Amino acid sequence: MKVRNIINNYVNDNELKITIYENNKINIINYDNIIDFNSKNVEIKVKDKIINVNGLNLTINKMLNDEILIEGLISEIRIN
Repeated sequence: MKVRNIINNYVNDNELKITIYENNKINIINYDNIIDFNSKNVEIKVKDKIINVNGLNLTINKMLNDEILIEGLISEIRIN
């Protein structure tokens, strides 16, 4: 039963994951939608939370159905 639960959790993974890389990149997995985007702010909705990524020269370099990679000079990440 335990193995089945592990496989089920892996296949149906919908938990928010945020990875911050040293080279000014942030990867967000399992987001709902992008609320706002410009070169200084990216605002992302995740279930009942809002993620704000602030900085300079922000760009979205990878965007899949549930995954986004933001690059730029990131100065702040807030989860409200």
